[in-house]
Amino acid sequence: MQMNELYRGGLVLLLGFIFLKIGGVLFRLISMSMLPVGAYGEVAVFLVLFNWFTLFATFNITIGLAKFVSSSGGQAKRHYTAALLGAVLLSLAVSAILFAIAPVLADLINVGIGVVYWAIAALPFAAVYNVGIFYFRGTYRMRLSTLADAGMMTVRIVLLSGLLIAGVYYAPFLSFVASFIAIDIYILLKNRKDMSYDRSRSAQDFRKLLIYSFPIFIGEFLRSFAFSLDRIVLSGFYSSTQAGFYDVAAALCLGYVVIASSYSNALLPKASASRERRKELFRALKASSVLFALYSVLLAVLGKPLVHAINPLYDGVFTFIYPLAGSYMITGFLMLMFFFANSTGRQKYAAYAGGVFAFLSLVLNLYLVPSMLYMGAVYALGASALAALMVIGVLLWRS
Repeated sequence: MQMNELYRGGLVLLLGFIFLKIGGVLFRLISMSMLPVGAYGEVAVFLVLFNWFTLFATFNITIGLAKFVSSSGGQAKRHYTAALLGAVLLSLAVSAILFAIAPVLADLINVGIGVVYWAIAALPFAAVYNVGIFYFRGTYRMRLSTLADAGMMTVRIVLLSGLLIAGVYYAPFLSFVASFIAIDIYILLKNRKDMSYDRSRSAQDFRKLLIYSFPIFIGEFLRSFAFSLDRIVLSGFYSSTQAGFYDVAAALCLGYVVIASSYSNALLPKASASRERRKELFRALKASSVLFALYSVLLAVLGKPLVHAINPLYDGVFTFIYPLAGSYMITGFLMLMFFFANSTGRQKYAAYAGGVFAFLSLVLNLYLVPSMLYMGAVYALGASALAALMVIGVLLWRS
């Protein structure tokens, strides 16, 4: 592949992530404009739980899948089939376990049990989606990945709007699950010729994926846990209303995650196959830095008018959104480093950094949020992400 394919691939994926994340922002904005603040807070907690549960439901084999198919040549179909079947079965098993402990989880984080059940219901469909998307990226079919992301979000937003207008109480949760089902059909149809099933070899291939991906799962779960723990702690110490209020500011900062995600996923197959891995990493960091700066200007100019137009009750988020934006930028750089480590066989570095991130985030959130409310959550995220970034940066540089 030509050197500039990283930039092109990142930009193509960026379009998909823009649809994905703008869709996520619209999902939040529509919900916050048409639901009471407390009900919107439950939606925010649902999104956090869903992300955590999804990692357990797939053990994050998707990154391992993208790496294997990008360098396995004619064995790509085998790896895809093994990952798809294994992820579905694993997600069903995890769903059963989570269903059994759902009442305990609901009491612990101070939300209705229905929120937990809906997060569990989405898992098998999310597993099919994640495997298919990373198969597209591993085979460098970025356009199909972008189309899938855009299609899923279009379905989600249209359904959400229609159901809320119709007065359906569980509209956000129902539209969320239904959009996964719709895009799963698209992905399976596109990949229907890419399935090569052999019972013994599929089991062996899935085992290889699990062995490779388990350290990635540990690192990614720790990173995801640390990244979104603030909303859970706010809900636990206060209520879902405070979690929802903070989530509005977090939604406005998702642009940094969009940028980091696009170049992380474009970097993954390049770093797996290239002999100039460090140069590829610096290219991704450079491109992301420029876009981070542009997004910061956009947030400063348009953020407040947008929130006021949607719902003036949330104007108060601008008392802490700019420090939160800085924390999100640090987290974006950390995401790039995680993907680089995972795609070059250094999963343990990501796990070490994830451990630092999660531990500090837990301690700082529990210590700062009760006394400082939203600023406590902001400081906890920024400090823990910076410490993790320093750890993984030193480990990668020394290697």
